[in-house]
Amino acid sequence: MKLIAGERFRLHDDNTYIKLVSGKLEAYAVTRKKQSFRQIFLTEITPGQAAFPSMDEFEQIDVLIYAVEDSELTETALAEATAEELLPLMRQWFAALISLPWLRLLADKGDEVLRKWADGSVLAGHGQDPEALLEDFADNEGIFAMLLGVRFSAQDKRLSMQMESRAKQKTRLVNETISELLGETVAPEEETGSGNTALEDAVFIVRCAAQALKMPFGSIQMAPEMVRKLDQLGLLHRLVEKGGMQMRLVRLQPDWYTGDSGVLLGFFGEKKELVAFVPETPVRYRMMSRERPEGIPVTDAIAKEINTDAFLCYPGLPARKISTSEFLRFMVRQCWKQDWRTILAVSLAAGLIPLLTPIVTETIFKDIIPILDRKGLATVTQVVMVAGFTTATLNTVRSVALLRLSTSADMNVKPALISRVLSLPVNFFRTLQTGELASRILGLEQVIQLMSEEIVGVIFSFLFSFWSLALMCYYSVKLTAISVVIWAIYLFAVWLIMSRLVRAQRKMTTAKNRTQGILQEIFTGLVKFRVRGAEEQAYHLWGERFSEEWKWNYKSRWLKNYNSIITAVQPVLLSLVLYYFAFREMGETMSQGTGNVVTDALGAGEAMTAATFIAFQAAYTAFNTSLNAVIPAAESVSVVKPILENIQPILDVAPESSDERPDADVISGAIEVRDLRFAYGPGMPEVLKGISFRIGAGEHVAIVGKSGCGKSTLIRLLLGFEKPLGGAVYYDGQNLAEMNAASVRSQLGVVLQNGQLMTGDIYRNIIGINDLTLDDAWAAAEAAGIADDIREMPMQMQTIVSEGSTNISGGQRQRILIARALAMKPSVIICDEATSALDNRTQAIVSRSLDKLKATRIVVAHRLSTIRNADRIIVLDQGRVAESGTFDELLKQNGIFASMVKRQVS
Repeated sequence: MKLIAGERFRLHDDNTYIKLVSGKLEAYAVTRKKQSFRQIFLTEITPGQAAFPSMDEFEQIDVLIYAVEDSELTETALAEATAEELLPLMRQWFAALISLPWLRLLADKGDEVLRKWADGSVLAGHGQDPEALLEDFADNEGIFAMLLGVRFSAQDKRLSMQMESRAKQKTRLVNETISELLGETVAPEEETGSGNTALEDAVFIVRCAAQALKMPFGSIQMAPEMVRKLDQLGLLHRLVEKGGMQMRLVRLQPDWYTGDSGVLLGFFGEKKELVAFVPETPVRYRMMSRERPEGIPVTDAIAKEINTDAFLCYPGLPARKISTSEFLRFMVRQCWKQDWRTILAVSLAAGLIPLLTPIVTETIFKDIIPILDRKGLATVTQVVMVAGFTTATLNTVRSVALLRLSTSADMNVKPALISRVLSLPVNFFRTLQTGELASRILGLEQVIQLMSEEIVGVIFSFLFSFWSLALMCYYSVKLTAISVVIWAIYLFAVWLIMSRLVRAQRKMTTAKNRTQGILQEIFTGLVKFRVRGAEEQAYHLWGERFSEEWKWNYKSRWLKNYNSIITAVQPVLLSLVLYYFAFREMGETMSQGTGNVVTDALGAGEAMTAATFIAFQAAYTAFNTSLNAVIPAAESVSVVKPILENIQPILDVAPESSDERPDADVISGAIEVRDLRFAYGPGMPEVLKGISFRIGAGEHVAIVGKSGCGKSTLIRLLLGFEKPLGGAVYYDGQNLAEMNAASVRSQLGVVLQNGQLMTGDIYRNIIGINDLTLDDAWAAAEAAGIADDIREMPMQMQTIVSEGSTNISGGQRQRILIARALAMKPSVIICDEATSALDNRTQAIVSRSLDKLKATRIVVAHRLSTIRNADRIIVLDQGRVAESGTFDELLKQNGIFASMVKRQVS
């Protein structure tokens, strides 16, 4: 039988098998029902190997053969083959199946049947009896079919849960939209059925916070083992992360509920009931809990029973690529709607009040002055004073609302952007220097300030200043038309300058990024520059980039100067033109003996008096002032646009974690690497070339090799920092590429080669964000052999670690990093040159501590004496596994490892 590349063939008949003669095939397990088709990869078939049917007694599962390339195979009846021919093919088939990570995990847990598949003892004793061989083979195939059925059922259940989650999320979004349109606050729909009160309480509270922050929050599925492992705070932290939010511990101050303190999660009463504090308005809070889903107002009496420790929640950006417009909409959503309504109403009123000036002016010159009406003048003066005080009050109200807008945006948007940066894939940071990335992030503050204060206020004022334009038309359509023409010419000139200004600002922003990047690198390596006496070279590197930035800054300033000149000249020019046309018509009319009246040539035949012209001038002055105020705002927009473009690369990259990837279950420590290949870029040589190995739970494995053989790269792939070209990494049979990598790393203890401490005290450096006590920190310090050093420090655990860890030694820094990795007692510990700075005594202390944890240990080491007691040593050479065995076994092989030991000993 021949199959062309891409052709598929099902093994329907349980009485036949196929054997590959030439080519390459892949075997898949598939379901027979087309309406619920599923498939699972089984193995790759090379010439000389065979594939057998599933022998499923329920007739639900088939084995599908896929031709990777043109292939030739034979199909033979099982009854016609001899036992001597079938036995090696069958054992080879089971050996291929047991290499599947999910089956291997079952074998490692002690399943006797699967253990025989792994060690090759399956079907033993049937070498001469074909009937007994086929009967025993059918029993083993039946077990495999049953396991496949369980696997397919789990996939169906997971898919069903995902579909149910999406349906509930859609329903929730519709309900939230309806409640928003109705202007009512509706409590989130409570989910039941998990059977875990702590989980249900936490899910409800986090959903309340997500709704208050206008964040989508779907159904949460967590493994029961993970729920049992986490305490209440750990569970809360995990749910907040799954909801795309962040939280931090805060201390509630007296009367915190009388202002806008953000969305808070905390504890109420003596029983420490988990509750959410949701702001209803900027000055009023509502406390919500699962027992009180509708919530109750936070009063003075309620506040006395609230625990002073709480968690402030921050919204997060969507876990996908987002556009600039989506980012701006996110920024707007984080502000209070009533502030926007206040600004709108105040701007409308502030736009109407200036209409009084032309009307009052006309009244004074037309009705009051001619008859010397002092009482009328006093009345008009009072009206003007009231209007002035009203304008000042409205501007104050608008300024407060704008301040709240900027505060809300600043408090929510910046943390969201920082959170997104921290969740981006590691390879993103290879494209940007640290200083350049910091410059991009800090530009957001300028955007928030301009967008929420200057630009918003000016735009609303300008939009509602068109009342003045309507009043100008009422007084004189002709003069209004002349004004509009001049304004159009003025705006066209400004637009030409602004287009060039945007380009200059974009160039300047790019140059500024490069300047900040090189400046940060110079400061970081300042000691090295001074040691080499290369301060002049450092100055040259900075000056070269700063000169580019200054050139575009200089050009931007000149363009702004042009705008300022035009803005200053335009009112004078417009006034001259209006006076010219008005007085020319007045002169012509007066020469004809019609007094001080001029007929509006473009009007409806109505006459304009001198008082009316003065009123027109007052109206046009008000509108022109608003128009001229827009120009500086437009200049601000020219700054905002390049800054937003500068932030866009951060928004273009999807975060590492995705809503579609499930969290990992509790990891026992079993790890498998299968055919792992990796290169650092397209067209670049492969650093890892098909690496495969298995590590059992609790095993101590060392990875060694010459520099550049791929040890650190392998560690990065084990941590999910890089994506392989081929192959996969499995934790307890779970493919790392199909899981939320952060949920895996949270269960690992990691010490990397160039790990750094945070600026802060030693206690926080050890426990991080975990809910651990001071005793836990001391226990981790004891295990890492740093406890005695900490006790000798003046402030012990509260000793501050300076920036760059300059106030502690390299060995102390390394041991604090090890203590951090051991603090949570992880099931897997990965160390990349973690003990390179330790002496033999401290190394022995750390090794004994690790042995007590009974955790899986993966150690990369150059100092080979530190791995003598490893259960297994894997030797890498040129991206491949060259040797594997114990210390003594590898020495006896007299290979690469033995030569490395000899070089270190000599």
